[in-house]
Amino acid sequence: MAAARTYVDFVPSHELVEDTRKHTLVVNLPGFKKEHLRVQIDKYGRLRISGERPLEGGQWSRFRKEFQVPEGCDAGGIRARFEKDGVLHVTMPRLTPLEDEPKAAADAAGDAEAGRLAAAAAAEEKKRQEETEEDARKCHAGDEDGHASDEGEGARQAASAGGQAYGFARDRSRSGMVRALLLAVAVALVGVAGLYARYRWMDPSAETAPADGAIVGLFDY
Repeated sequence: MAAARTYVDFVPSHELVEDTRKHTLVVNLPGFKKEHLRVQIDKYGRLRISGERPLEGGQWSRFRKEFQVPEGCDAGGIRARFEKDGVLHVTMPRLTPLEDEPKAAADAAGDAEAGRLAAAAAAEEKKRQEETEEDARKCHAGDEDGHASDEGEGARQAASAGGQAYGFARDRSRSGMVRALLLAVAVALVGVAGLYARYRWMDPSAETAPADGAIVGLFDY
């Protein structure tokens, strides 16, 4: 008749490591082998790691740890890998990867440049309108002076000045439209550059894998 097993409880050290794409639970299990371990996840999002291995004198070392899967993780994508030096890695991928700092900085720089160009375009348009109004007022004042001194000559000068003022305002309007169009094109180019920066900083190597069910398979490195 086989003797009953005597167990010695073991409390493994562990660490949770985070990055932009996943959480990784690192559990130190010296002396254990892959076949000694069992990794499970229940429907409530609790990760259960347990194991037992034989010791000398008929004793067995055992442990059992439970961890709550962090919010925002893909429970169906959890994977476990066991290193030969006795370190277990349980990878829990995020459903939505976080933004990298360089990408966020590039986005902020692109938005700031777009805002600066938009403000410059608005200021330029306002200045153009003020200059046009000032020119119109000066032309109107000149017409009144000419009419007071000589009605016939004033009428001719008023017609000539009016034509010149109209042509001047029309030319300035066209020039302002060209400048506004160029600024709009510049803003659009900055927006395209920002999108390109976002694409450059994105990491296309997302880790995806089908769910294995309640028991997480163990793999060797």
